[in-house]
Amino acid sequence: QQSANILLGKKEDTTHPYPDVELDPDSQHIPLNPVLSHLRPPPPNLDHAKEHSATILVSVVSFRDGMRCGYTIFTALQRARYPDRVRVAVVDQAVDEEGDLRCLQAYCSMARELLGSGKEQKAKGKQRSNIDFSGNNSNADDCPRSDQIIIDERDAHIFSRGPLVARHHLQLLVKDDHEFCLGIDGHSIFTNDWDLFLIKDWRNTENEMAVVTTYIHHANEYTVAASGDNTPHADTPHLCDIKVGGHDLPRNEGATNVHNATRPILMSKWGAGFAFGKCHSERRVPIDPHGYWVFDGEEFSRAALLFMAGYDMYSPSLYGHAVYHNYTGNPVTLTWQNRPNKDARKKADEETEMGANRIKLHIGQPFDGKVSTRDFLRFDALVGNIPVARSLDQFLNFTGVDYNGERNGLNLAHRCHQLHWIPYEHPEVVEAVVPGWKHDDGSGASEDEVAAASFRDSSASTISTGDLTECMYFQGTCDELTTLTNSMCTGESLVFVLMGNYVFLILLFIVTRRRK
Repeated sequence: QQSANILLGKKEDTTHPYPDVELDPDSQHIPLNPVLSHLRPPPPNLDHAKEHSATILVSVVSFRDGMRCGYTIFTALQRARYPDRVRVAVVDQAVDEEGDLRCLQAYCSMARELLGSGKEQKAKGKQRSNIDFSGNNSNADDCPRSDQIIIDERDAHIFSRGPLVARHHLQLLVKDDHEFCLGIDGHSIFTNDWDLFLIKDWRNTENEMAVVTTYIHHANEYTVAASGDNTPHADTPHLCDIKVGGHDLPRNEGATNVHNATRPILMSKWGAGFAFGKCHSERRVPIDPHGYWVFDGEEFSRAALLFMAGYDMYSPSLYGHAVYHNYTGNPVTLTWQNRPNKDARKKADEETEMGANRIKLHIGQPFDGKVSTRDFLRFDALVGNIPVARSLDQFLNFTGVDYNGERNGLNLAHRCHQLHWIPYEHPEVVEAVVPGWKHDDGSGASEDEVAAASFRDSSASTISTGDLTECMYFQGTCDELTTLTNSMCTGESLVFVLMGNYVFLILLFIVTRRRK
């Protein structure tokens, strides 16, 4: 019997092979740097009395996939323990003249057939069978719970320019009274009482700024019972590796797994198919709609901007994995970039490079070529309007990416071991989100000392407790010290590094004075 919280290794992985790793979620919020070890993220700001009434917005992107989108909406509303608190927002991209089924049309047909018009029957386990999807079945007058659904219907031939555009328009549907937001794909399946499990799992992160996210498992008879009950898989997906994607953008590797995860596990990646947290993350960190046609790089840039704004990503626990993904292919063969005419395809090709470069601007990745800076400041954290609690350098250290590498300009280090929470360089940004919470408890360290230690701690965030003495200030694991001597990652060597910095500043001051 394998113990809990074991990150299953990829021993045959030729790029980053690693063995099974024992994780300790009880220590993941303890910064490794002794100067910062007393700091913690803000606790969940949710009264237990409101846990069953807090509004959940389920945000769905659908591309010419009305049948499965309708079933996603149906299971979300029907299988929630408290369905009155659930809202569903959908950006539905379809082509009406080609006979595409719309999401709301499919949902209403299912709801009438399986629930009865206006009735609250228990149909949690009922499936689609012999349902008439023809005609306009989205009449709200007799469509159960249609008042809880917000639909933004778009013509796929005209509107669709990649997932970032659609997700941006989804964010516009987030309202002030939405407490929690769940972003999923339009071919997902919910299990019974999913709303309770997701909120409980989020609370168990012990972090108000938590986003629980991953590549969720495939839905089949082994994961979703005929009754709609969840049959939890022993291993939950965990994102920890990066690879070089299209246009040399960083993209997530496929998920590895944590065996018997008892609590959400801290990680540095974000997955587009499942992301659950407080809606203030959607309001505070807007998605840039000018990243046209970007797939690779979308998730990395989202993780970067969330991290810099003060958020932390976690993979779900065993029981927090209450939503599944239908990985079977979309029956519609038209893809995002397969435009209906030559001129549209040419425009898409031109926009693709500019969209990739736009993302590189957000994540500080060097590039050559054209880019649009239209409305850029609104969506950027480096020079723009998104308040920054942590720096981009902290994120790159934390996630294991270096833009000065030899492989397509990227140097990648895996992060498939215990990570530790990174304190904020600018805690006032998060303090404004969580009224009454303070980052520092009066330890006596100055703001500059805390900021400097926060950066060093991001470099040491992946070191296990046993390696703490020797590798306190080094990025990654001690195995990555192949070109360095052991003394270079000791606290003693840090003194020499700091002394070197001071000498450099003194020389710079002397040169400046002489020029004057």
